[in-house]
Amino acid sequence: MAGVAYADPTIDGSNPRYYDRSLEEIRASLDESEVERFDDALEALLMRRSQEGLTVIEMSELSDDELEDLATEARRSLHGLSGQEVLALAGEQPDKTKDSNALEEPIAQEMLSRFVVENAEYRLSEEGSSGSAPVIELRVTNNTGEPVARVHFRGVLQSPGRSVPWVDETFYYTISGDIEPGETLEWSLAPDRSGPWGNPSISDDAMLSMEVLRLDDPSGNTLWERP
Repeated sequence: MAGVAYADPTIDGSNPRYYDRSLEEIRASLDESEVERFDDALEALLMRRSQEGLTVIEMSELSDDELEDLATEARRSLHGLSGQEVLALAGEQPDKTKDSNALEEPIAQEMLSRFVVENAEYRLSEEGSSGSAPVIELRVTNNTGEPVARVHFRGVLQSPGRSVPWVDETFYYTISGDIEPGETLEWSLAPDRSGPWGNPSISDDAMLSMEVLRLDDPSGNTLWERP
């Protein structure tokens, strides 16, 4: 067999059947420690290429057929790439000592951005003789593709021109019945009136911003978390 060269297996993006078979061949050619990194890198590349030029809002407005067309084109764009080339293009290095967190972080950030806080408002609700109570009104849409049972937020309440926020606090909200993929819900949250949200000095011009830090599934497992 002298003189015969063996090329690394590559992705066949010509049709779904050959595509899946070619991925199995690539995984079989990699060291065990590289297989998981390859799968993560492949997912990152497919996500990046299927969403190229589109905002999260634009993605959420696409039909299932349009999303599948984007996914097909993304797979085709990887035709002819070897396992090591996939790792390199996704920002990985074919170095077994490299920490895979460098690849996981942008994926987590992208998926968290798909849990969209469409509206966030803060107000004080008058409750007669018991005084006023803080209320956080939220409207959210789950575009992650996964059911979500708990959301961890960072809420910042700040007035224009004021250097120090009235409130800068992290908290979580457990969703009754979960929020399914594509579903939009409106919530009225009631923070502790004895805490910073109940400060009677908060001015009427204070604006609320919400950042999604972590999402948990119905089993209590973390789906994605901001580093």
